[in-house]
Amino acid sequence: MLLAWASGLALRLPFKSAVIERNNYRLFIALTYLCYLGIIVHLLFIPLFLQLGVPELAIINVFSVLLWVASYFFNRAALHSEAFALAATEAVAHAILATYFLGWDAGFYFYFFSTVLYIFLNHNQSFRIILIQSSLILLTCIGLHIYTHQPEFESAISGNFLDALYFMNLFVNFTAFGIQGYFFRKASTENDKKLELLATTDPLTGLFNRRKMLELAESEVVRFQRSKKPFLMAIADIDHFKQFNDNYGHDCGDYVLKRMSALIKETLRQQDVVSRWGGEEFLIMLPDTDLEGGIQAFEKLREMIANTQHEYAGKIFSITITLGVSQFDGGLNINDTIKLADEALYKGKREGRNRIVTVQSIQN
Repeated sequence: MLLAWASGLALRLPFKSAVIERNNYRLFIALTYLCYLGIIVHLLFIPLFLQLGVPELAIINVFSVLLWVASYFFNRAALHSEAFALAATEAVAHAILATYFLGWDAGFYFYFFSTVLYIFLNHNQSFRIILIQSSLILLTCIGLHIYTHQPEFESAISGNFLDALYFMNLFVNFTAFGIQGYFFRKASTENDKKLELLATTDPLTGLFNRRKMLELAESEVVRFQRSKKPFLMAIADIDHFKQFNDNYGHDCGDYVLKRMSALIKETLRQQDVVSRWGGEEFLIMLPDTDLEGGIQAFEKLREMIANTQHEYAGKIFSITITLGVSQFDGGLNINDTIKLADEALYKGKREGRNRIVTVQSIQN
């Protein structure tokens, strides 16, 4: 009945993988490799049990393989809870039947322990449900132990075959623990990197966000204290940004921000840092750069942007930017240095836009 349900549902699943949600990614990876292991092990059990003269277990393992395959496709279709339930049910059922036929000395009871580990990997279930499931497995194990230790119970095999099965099952379970631990850790590391990326980048442009930029700027201050080499901070603002949405459609503003981000990154040096500062503003940091060298770099950037043609919704237009530039030389903290760049920017806006204004020009 379980096999019929699993097979029917598997046939209705899409062939391609579903989009795996970020919060389920760890579970997806752990389940994927669990299914690989389950399929391989049960395929190996089929000829082994035939050789040992236990055809009942060989037939059972044919169905076990099918259930693990179904679990694999459930997992790829993002039905993680269903995949986990199927895998855990198969593992417990197989452990019961194999222990019944071959006895405890064959080591199939190890799979009870593996199943408990798999249950705890499923973060979609509450602790209460996990505790209930673990308790049921424990009670099943105790009941099986009592039943199979009756005087009339005899194992289907004995001797060296039992020892071989025992160590084989021990090896399989240690391998399962090792594989699950490694790939779950790997998935956790990858997921943590994704979370860090989300926490430090602007989702629209892919540039660093405000928080990450301030963090990098503070690191540059520390380096300045050792090397005494100045660096520049500049705020670049897209001129007449609101008109892009008004003239070319609602999404044109997003297009302009993306194009600006790409052009700035392409034009500046690899060691220069760019962030989306807010709205249509970008904060740029040029490490190990004095004001003279920085003005040359920013003028090249300003001209390149002004001379680039863009097409959106069948219309051709150009973009210009205004930049306010300040130099960090240890006299002020980084926040005050950025504030001065902002003041220079607004001076450039008042003077007609599409230009570069430095703090020195304000002070002079």
